[in-house]
Amino acid sequence: MDYDVIVVGAGPAGASAARYLADGGAAVALVDGETFPRRKPCAGWVNRQAAEDDSVIDHARRDTDAAPFKRLVFHAPDLEQTAEFRSRSHVGYVARRDIFDAALLDAAEAAGAEVFVGRSAKHINAGERGATVVLTSGKRLRGRVLVGADGVHSPVARATGLRERWKPTQLVHTLSAVVPLTARQVKACYGSSPAIHVSPTFGGATGYAWAFPGRRHVHAGVGARSGEEHLMQPVFAQWLEALSRLGLLPEKANVPRPEGWPIPAGAAVEFENHVGKRTVLIGDAGGFASAATGEGIYPAVRSARLAAGCILAALEADADDAPGSTCQDELLKFRSLWRRDMAGYLQMPNVNISFLLPLIYTNQEICDRFAKAFLFGENL
Repeated sequence: MDYDVIVVGAGPAGASAARYLADGGAAVALVDGETFPRRKPCAGWVNRQAAEDDSVIDHARRDTDAAPFKRLVFHAPDLEQTAEFRSRSHVGYVARRDIFDAALLDAAEAAGAEVFVGRSAKHINAGERGATVVLTSGKRLRGRVLVGADGVHSPVARATGLRERWKPTQLVHTLSAVVPLTARQVKACYGSSPAIHVSPTFGGATGYAWAFPGRRHVHAGVGARSGEEHLMQPVFAQWLEALSRLGLLPEKANVPRPEGWPIPAGAAVEFENHVGKRTVLIGDAGGFASAATGEGIYPAVRSARLAAGCILAALEADADDAPGSTCQDELLKFRSLWRRDMAGYLQMPNVNISFLLPLIYTNQEICDRFAKAFLFGENL
């Protein structure tokens, strides 16, 4: 074999998995069809837990000047009421995904992963003894284990028979834009201690609208469950108007054309095929995103860490002729491991949210509980 592990997809999940594996002594190939930095439709929210769990994530958010925030402001759908959660310490960061992801890719390469970017995986095959990936350049990569970190439409999942596509009910659809601002404009609109702003069920959509200010931009967007895609364009336009009225968007701001992207929000919880023959799915490819918020960076990195541990054990078992667990046995442990570790963060709260939601604006305790559920996946 050319490599111990071939990782397809170099976003936060894939780059982190490649780094963990290389740090563990594995020979790793990291493949992505895009060249970095690359544009990625995403709110850029880096959960505090991701930075606390991983020093490289923490360094990346520092090096790319991600904007910290301590406050979360809820806006009622009619914008007539607000509620605010305050924390003494930072609860998250707003990053530019293009430079943040590039920093994680650089960290994987520095750890020893061999990087192949700008070359997509044209043919993918995994079997009893290993995996083969043929790039669009014609180069053939052979590895003992394959990792699918290639996003919501994962070619690895399709090629290995683990999943053809996500069910419509497992997807949240988003429409968003990164609005460039000056540092002075950000301060004028959001103050010296910016908050992130969300409006649950804004515009009648089963989701929320958001405005996340960075150092020199604000990421504005709307999201809703499948079946409501027709609402995206008009609700996004309404949200931009609302942000202007609230003073959260400067007059004549240069709003670029919005981009749409689906998120497999909470899809991992209903999915059983994260592990196939010498194959593991992580990140969006495995449905690792919060059902309540769509936040995916923390679960992407966390799924990468858990999978890497299983894969390193699998490689050791694969090389050992002594009786005991096999490579596939060790890979299969990922199925139960991530559920014990992450299921609570990924799944929807087990309460009637529609009943409690109006109380956010009149009861500070309810507001704080919703904020902690939103930010950290805590149960309501």
